[in-house]
Amino acid sequence: MHLVNVDSTPAIDDVGVIDSEKDGGNVFNSSLLSEIKLERLEGWRSDFPESLDIYRQGVLDDMSWSSDLEKHTAEIAPWVWHHRGRADILYEQILSEDLKIRNGALMEMAQLEIPLNFERRANASFVVLIRNKELEDFLPTLRQLDQRFNNRFHYPYLFLNDEPFSNEFMRMVAASTTNNVTFARVPLDHWTIPDFIDPDEALRARRKMKAKNVIYGGSLSYRHMCRFNSGFFYKHPLLQNVDWYWRVEPGVDFYCDIDYDPFIFMQRNNKLYSFVVALKEIEKTIPTLWEHTLEYMLKSNITSDWMSYFATKDGDYNLCHFWSNFEIASLHWLRSDAYVSYFNYLDKAKGFFMERWGDAPVHSLAAGMLLDRKQIHFFNDIGYRHESLSRCPEMSNANLERRCQCPKAIDNFDYHMDSCLPQWKSQTSQRWSNRDSKEALRMVRKRRRSIYGLEPLSTTEPRKWYNFFGNL
Repeated sequence: MHLVNVDSTPAIDDVGVIDSEKDGGNVFNSSLLSEIKLERLEGWRSDFPESLDIYRQGVLDDMSWSSDLEKHTAEIAPWVWHHRGRADILYEQILSEDLKIRNGALMEMAQLEIPLNFERRANASFVVLIRNKELEDFLPTLRQLDQRFNNRFHYPYLFLNDEPFSNEFMRMVAASTTNNVTFARVPLDHWTIPDFIDPDEALRARRKMKAKNVIYGGSLSYRHMCRFNSGFFYKHPLLQNVDWYWRVEPGVDFYCDIDYDPFIFMQRNNKLYSFVVALKEIEKTIPTLWEHTLEYMLKSNITSDWMSYFATKDGDYNLCHFWSNFEIASLHWLRSDAYVSYFNYLDKAKGFFMERWGDAPVHSLAAGMLLDRKQIHFFNDIGYRHESLSRCPEMSNANLERRCQCPKAIDNFDYHMDSCLPQWKSQTSQRWSNRDSKEALRMVRKRRRSIYGLEPLSTTEPRKWYNFFGNL
């Protein structure tokens, strides 16, 4: 590993970091990082030319790359930095044959309140898509997550940004945890308008949604984020050898101690996707997502044992989805041909830019199509808050009462009228066939034509439902 001592005079490879005091400059200011050491990852390039803009453009213009992964690895290399957490070092030292080193490490672990834990860990990582300006919101979340869970299990954190991380961001994050942290940039291909989208047409669509006061309706960066989380984050070079991820957002709260390993739980119980909040999407952001999903199911001959969870009695989308700002899931599933094919179909449908499709309903509908219901897990014992929405576990036993410190005035979203958790709990396996998809699609299109005055909608028209709808 190429170590960079940031207290020394910057060398030619001390690049790839924005000086937070200078807007946009690629200057490595060692005084900001104090005693923190950053490392170049083993096997990654560590020497770069003075102009990173020219370097990056050269990588993007080079047509000789054998794969997108090879190109993306070269592209982001100047902005990949790693800090080895103190816990990782101390765990190595307590295995030393030198008694003095071993005892010293044990004493320091006690001082840092790092419990001894030699349980087998999963091949997993936290994934945080974040910007420099969100540092103040994220630090309390990081400390809380460590205190509630990760001080015992020591999973690494991967921070991703479409821009270079600032010195201040990396220094403060590294100083706020005893666990390993890695910082990286998002490849440009994963955060740009694709060639099949007309930028002017997309701009008109954003202006139209903004005029209708649709939340984030006028934001291009929000659309990039949703598209990235839907179909690209799992392709990031630093996640290619990782099996599981836990998504974390800035400013969220965790109300309960998590005294077991959710990754291992998922792995042992053949769970591939999990959630803590199920709610309804804003309909104006996804007017055609359900229609395109039904089209894809028919085209791909996909049936499901619980797709009915997402359907109304009229075959329309009920807007239920799992809130993806918290999700623990299998990266193997997201990298599967089945999931990637669905995402590519949606991408070419242009809804990420012409509408404002979110990654939460995309992940949810994909799970409904491609996974068995028993492969989805609801973490009832994890208390959680994101923005104004909170949920706390049902205190069904004394153990949970000891583990959770939920605010007394919490408005538990589990019981809110917009929560889809009751439907989830009552959902039973009911086969959704191709004929169900075909009939639902017919009704969706008929309703759309009636909305635009092209065809009257007969509310008394007999439905041709099958399987799930057969008993209505």
